[in-house]
Amino acid sequence: MSGEALTDLCETTAARLRHWLLAGDVQCAQGTQAGGIYGAFDADGKARYVYPEITGYYLHWLADVASDADADLLRPAAQAAADWAERVLADGAVPATRAYVGADDADDWRNRAVFFFDLAMLLRGLCAAHEAGLVALPRSAVERLIAELAAFVDADGRIRAARTDSGVTLPPRWSTLGGPFEVKASSRVELAARHRPLPVALARACRALAQSYRGDVATLALEMLHPTLYFAEGMLVAEPDCNAAVATLAQRCLALADAGGNLPEAEDSPVPRSDILAQTLRVLLLTGSAEGAAPERLAATLASRVDAAGRLPFRLDVDAPQPNVWCAMFAEQALRWTARARRGLALPAAEWLV
Repeated sequence: MSGEALTDLCETTAARLRHWLLAGDVQCAQGTQAGGIYGAFDADGKARYVYPEITGYYLHWLADVASDADADLLRPAAQAAADWAERVLADGAVPATRAYVGADDADDWRNRAVFFFDLAMLLRGLCAAHEAGLVALPRSAVERLIAELAAFVDADGRIRAARTDSGVTLPPRWSTLGGPFEVKASSRVELAARHRPLPVALARACRALAQSYRGDVATLALEMLHPTLYFAEGMLVAEPDCNAAVATLAQRCLALADAGGNLPEAEDSPVPRSDILAQTLRVLLLTGSAEGAAPERLAATLASRVDAAGRLPFRLDVDAPQPNVWCAMFAEQALRWTARARRGLALPAAEWLV
């Protein structure tokens, strides 16, 4: 594929993704979760759950898109999501990690805990949408989120990944154990200090978390690529002078790609996930290391997975691929930014990474 053809492909595919994301289907339209954003759809197109983390991503994504689009077209969706956040955080409440829609999934273990990452992404989304002029700052929701996030800081100043009621035991997953990936969350919490003061312990814990990994960036164990790339995305914001080391980490992820431009879920897992393609491409772009045949294959492969309606599946190695909302946002941003870079246009700052 010629260079111009790839640039055009990235632009047209990003436009299809935007159309799907903005058409209204990804945002709950009615009921107690109205305004919240779905995480994924079944193969038959039925929404499964509203996801606070992804609602934060959506607000953040709208804020980034606003730099290239008519903000008036984006404000209704942003306001509905902000209103949802105000509503579900009212009276001391904390939203369920996954609020299932039209199904009895109360046994989902994720809903037995509250996650630092989820609340941090929602906080950043609300602040980003305000910074882009899409919504007035929802002060009560922002203040509630900051208060909840502060409760994750232990007496020794470390951030716990999850909080549970006594007697609840969570399965040992990367999302429950914590680790480097929380730098993405903590870096976004730090950005909220532009709008509301952070408790001293929370601010110190966020700063200390990123600083504790400064010497490990380039050599960090890859393990699961999704959280590894979250770490890279966080360090680009929290420790921008580690850019070169982050580029090395991204290149190590890229080296796992096969000849077709597919990336695995982990070094020891062949599962091909769409979000990992987009995450790797975005980090390569922001570190100035997206040139060459391998990143181009990544972009072309990612674009090839988007169907005519602008839907992107989480993974393709299943009988019924499921359209995924966060994959679509990551991919739209990655492909739009790829086209910008290839046309010699400046990229946004790392803080606009969804």
